Formats: sequence, C-alpha cells, structure tokens
Amino acid sequence: MEIPVALAKTAYKKPFTKKVYPYLFIMPFALLVLVFFILPAIATIIMSFTDLNASMKINFVGLDNFKRIFSDYSMPQILWNTFIFAVITLVFSLFFGLFISIATQYFLKGKFTAVIYRVLWLIPSIIPAVVYVTFWKYLFDPTDEGFINKVLLLFQPDGDPISWFTKIAMAVVIIATIVSTTSGGMILLSAAISSIPEDLYKAAKVDGASEKSVITKIILPSLKWPLMYITISDLIGFVSSYFFILLLTNGGPMRDTTTLSLYAYQQAFNLKYYGYGAALSLVVVLISLILTLWLLRLFDFDEMIKPSRIED
Repeated sequence: MEIPVALAKTAYKKPFTKKVYPYLFIMPFALLVLVFFILPAIATIIMSFTDLNASMKINFVGLDNFKRIFSDYSMPQILWNTFIFAVITLVFSLFFGLFISIATQYFLKGKFTAVIYRVLWLIPSIIPAVVYVTFWKYLFDPTDEGFINKVLLLFQPDGDPISWFTKIAMAVVIIATIVSTTSGGMILLSAAISSIPEDLYKAAKVDGASEKSVITKIILPSLKWPLMYITISDLIGFVSSYFFILLLTNGGPMRDTTTLSLYAYQQAFNLKYYGYGAALSLVVVLISLILTLWLLRLFDFDEMIKPSRIED
C-alpha cells in the first residue's frame, strides 16, 4: 500500500504532552538540587567575601578572609593534620576493604563464614555514630575504668592509667574512622568480584595459574572502576569529614586532631565567624576538587571511558 505523497511529506510532530513529560519527572529533583545544593553553595560563596559574625551584619570585605587563612598561625598544623588523617585513613580503609572482599568473595566464596564475617564488618557502619563514639571513648578512657587501661593494669597492677587521648589522639581518631568506613568499600568490591565470570578462574586453573596470578591478573584489573570510585569518594569524604573527630576529641588536645573541615565548623558555629568559616569551607572544596582531578588522571580516566577496541 502506497503512502500518499502529501502525508509522507508531513513531518511527524511529537504531542506537546509527551514533550513535557520528561521535564515533569525531573522537576521535583531539580527543585531539590536547587534548594539544597545550588542555593547553599551560592550563599557560602557570597558569605566568604563578608565579615558576617554573631552580629549578623553583612559587610563585604573582598579577599580579607582568604588573606587571613594564609596568615593564620594554626593553618600549617591544621593542614598537616588533614593530610595525615585523610591519607592514612584512605590507605588502610582501602586495603582492608580489598583484603576482606578478596578473602570472602574468592577464597571463601559461598561459605557461611564469609557472610558472617562481612556482616560483622558492617556493624560499625550501621550503628548510630554517638553509640559508636561512646564505645571508642570507653575503650580508650584515660582513667583506670577504660577497657584498655584495665587490661594493662592486670599485667602491671602498680602502673598508672595511660591518657590515650593526650598521647595518641590522632591515632585513635584514625583507627575509629577506618573501622567504620571499611565496610563501604568492602561491599562494592565484593559485588565487583562476584560479577567476574567463573570461567575465567577455571581457565586460569587449567593453565596452571597460581592464586597470586589469579588475584593480580584477573581480579585486580577487574576492580579498576570500583577502586577509582571508592578512592575518590573516600578521599573527598575524609578531607571534608569532621563528625567523628568532633565527637571523639573536639579537635584536641590543643589542635592535635583539628582538621580543616573541623576548623571551619569551629570558626563558623562555635566562634560565630560565619564569613571566615565560609572561606575555609571553600578551601576544603577547592582541595577536594584538585584531589579529584589528580586521582582521575592517576587512574587514567580518559583511557577507561574509551570504547573497547575489537580486533578484526
């Protein structure tokens, strides 16, 4: 049956309602993004150029807040604390997440003990932060009522209890954060390992490959995407996180555990220097952005998103 020439030449026009549907679906989420992300970000940027404080009178001071950051005598130690906290926590959190996922998803795959072990690691991440911090405070309590001091005093009854939060405060903060954040990476890596086809393992075994070769030649190359995501998201999270530190040590003793994000919080909400706190927050965002771009380059992101080449 031939189509009339007049009808064939008429261009199809999508009904107006169908054109509107996609925008109606994304509108609620677009409004949420506008209200909770874009407007606060704009307000923070504007605030960073003011001397807004407890008086709530806005005076634009240009770059004075950023000049103050460079002249702040506490800044070298705070930046060093941020570096130590973020890097050490990231390395150990990533290593433990990878180690546990390979152990339970490859060596103990399908066994009940592997499930129990993964569930145990999930506990720190699902219990409320206040309860979790209370446990660590009891563990490292500086009096003879603290758990670790109690154990030590059993072997040295004449010894004095150790003030852990004075001597190794940053180590306590790092250990507590590692235990709490390892499970997130473990779940993603376990899921990625479980998606590797069994045929690859069987073929490797037939060819006489060792366990080390299976891990380095099959498993690790398959984890490049999840490893990149976990590394970037965790590093940004550690640079900008302050909640555990605030609850555990409040940045003390002195400023030994004060990171840049916690310092911004203290300036804005404890001392009411909202303008200076906003400027410090922008520095945190800038550092996170630089680290993200550096990690994308380190993982060779451009090469990863290229379509696979099919050999003729």
